[in-house]
Amino acid sequence: ASFNAEPINPLARKPISEPLDVGLKAINGLLTVGKGQRIGLFAGSGVGKSVTLGMMTRGTTAQVVVVGLIGERGREVKEFIEEILGEDGRRRSVVVAAPADASPLMRLKGCQTALTIAEYFRDQGLD
Repeated sequence: ASFNAEPINPLARKPISEPLDVGLKAINGLLTVGKGQRIGLFAGSGVGKSVTLGMMTRGTTAQVVVVGLIGERGREVKEFIEEILGEDGRRRSVVVAAPADASPLMRLKGCQTALTIAEYFRDQGLD
């Protein structure tokens, strides 16, 4: 995967046809995530985004999880990596962080970097 690769034409993408177990019954049953799907987790402060994301990362059947923490406070990034993600989650995760105090350009680059890393693992045939 290249940082400046041409995006795949949406009409040429393989359809999402196989569910991905994220380890949370409520999401698996009501908001099923498909293999190859990108997801965004957006909500207000203090409602449990990081905890939910940590549970999904630790509980998923995916071989590699790429997490982009964009616009989070630095303290929350540290807490996510050290406490919420835990050793099991860190073992098969790549975390890209562009905290809230980073410039808008750095936050944009953080998104691009996370996507490029995910595309690399996709190209290797990993879930």
